[in-house]
Amino acid sequence: MESVKRSRKLNAPGNHVKTPSIIQAIPHSIKVCILIVVLAKLLVFGLGYTAAYIYQGSASPLTLVMNMFAKPYAPQDSLHYIDIAKNWYVGDPSLDASNFIVFFPFYPLLIRLVTVDLNYINLSALVVSNVSSIIAVFYIYKLAKLDFDDAVAQKTILFLSVFPTAYFLSAPYTEGLFFALVISSLYYARLTRWAAAGFLGFLAALTRIGGLLMMPVLLVELFHQKGWNPRKMLSMNLIWILFVLAGFLVYLTINYQVWGDPFKFVEIQRIHWYNTLDPLLGLTRSLGWARNGVYPENLILGVAPLVFAIFGLATVVIGYYRKIRPSYIVYMILSWMLAVSTSMWISVPRYIMAMFPMFILLGTLTKRKAVNAAIALAFALPMCYFTVLFAMGNFVF
Repeated sequence: MESVKRSRKLNAPGNHVKTPSIIQAIPHSIKVCILIVVLAKLLVFGLGYTAAYIYQGSASPLTLVMNMFAKPYAPQDSLHYIDIAKNWYVGDPSLDASNFIVFFPFYPLLIRLVTVDLNYINLSALVVSNVSSIIAVFYIYKLAKLDFDDAVAQKTILFLSVFPTAYFLSAPYTEGLFFALVISSLYYARLTRWAAAGFLGFLAALTRIGGLLMMPVLLVELFHQKGWNPRKMLSMNLIWILFVLAGFLVYLTINYQVWGDPFKFVEIQRIHWYNTLDPLLGLTRSLGWARNGVYPENLILGVAPLVFAIFGLATVVIGYYRKIRPSYIVYMILSWMLAVSTSMWISVPRYIMAMFPMFILLGTLTKRKAVNAAIALAFALPMCYFTVLFAMGNFVF
């Protein structure tokens, strides 16, 4: 009887446990998006940790977390970014680290800035990547909401979070940071806050060469907002847009400081990484790996780059016919061209993900829950597979 009385007392009016007001103030659609992102990251980290535990052997949980996407013996670029964060760039050609000049500086700089103890620098890299990717999700949600309803914004977040190469948003790579910078840059351009847009574009150009794309993209956005009237273009806004180029010039200056040659990265890409501007050779190589390679190289180096290249081009065509915003379609076209422009297509699946307006586009294609669920599942299954391969120490894009 006492337990019944206590139960009645707890359920009496005015005795309910109140939800904190800050949580109540969050719109339901944002709560859904937060849940999607949290579950997606838990899935990636859970798979990565399990694979690392099985294939790396006994180690402390913290060590497994720090190394699951940055293994000392694995061919993964995360190690190079961490090395730059520790030692900066080196110009001694006898050292392998001299080849790391091809990696842009802003991500390693952030890693070093948040690192208190170099023994935990891998953890710092994870923190930068994951915080950045959460910021990116916040801004792509806000960007989608400028033109569409909550349902489209939620689907945008879903498709981005489970994209087959979305595990890079949680790994020590530039994807999370780059996404946060380019998406927020375009968002502020939409709000006509050109100083913020230009500065974020500047940082994007310090993070990856793809950041340079923000200069023509922001120009197109400005033209669109001015009704395509050239007479209205002459303003301080142009200066902020051109500021994007300064980010790349800083990177060239670093090349000159370290090597005495502002374009040393081009030479090292060609000699050490066997990569040049030759899309036909890249296509030919991927076809060759797809036909003649053995598993998993035939999939990772051959089939997947070809499939993602076709998928990226298809989204560009669909976006054009659905008349999405001009700056979005220009960014998608240029990102696709950049992804397939080289003689090595091995990272095409990762670079295609950078075509972020396609996630908004996918969110607008259908309202049918079954179709949206099918798309999400078609993305999530290969994401899980690639995450496991990646955590096992394989090169996966």
